[in-house]
Amino acid sequence: MSTNDFDDILGLEEKFYDDGYQQGISDGVKAGRIEGRTFGLEKGFEKYIESGRLYGKSIVWANRSPQALESSSVQKESDAKSPDGSSNPDRKLPQLSDHLRLAKHIKILHALAESESLSTENSEESVSDFDDRLKRAQAKVKIIERMTGETEKDAEGTKKVQSINGNIEDASLRGARY
Repeated sequence: MSTNDFDDILGLEEKFYDDGYQQGISDGVKAGRIEGRTFGLEKGFEKYIESGRLYGKSIVWANRSPQALESSSVQKESDAKSPDGSSNPDRKLPQLSDHLRLAKHIKILHALAESESLSTENSEESVSDFDDRLKRAQAKVKIIERMTGETEKDAEGTKKVQSINGNIEDASLRGARY
């Protein structure tokens, strides 16, 4: 017997190890790309949902401000009536106080949460800019909520809302949702 035959047999274990290692690397790269893309899509969707929620809040607050109510002098009484024709005062949200700083905060929140000016590129700079704007918008929401007295959650974690007459009520009792 020649020594080459034994060398091939003795190197068989190393050959199988190297083949398995290379196959594991290629499978890992493929699975990593799939998982990374799925994770990126999930996180991006969550961020855009939060941005849209904040943008919606800014619109509601802007429309409740005294400046918006004065500029929209065409307020029909039919907006406050129910389908059967009776007047329903609970349909209107309470007007916000005429405070210049509050109006400024609402305007900045609106600009921060606006999706038209947000970049959807997948670069470090774009992602960093989006995250920065989202954090700044969330901070503005906290400031505005404190100024208006409307907090989404109180210290115990239960949702509270300010009713039309100004009283704070438990949202679960009224069936309200956020």
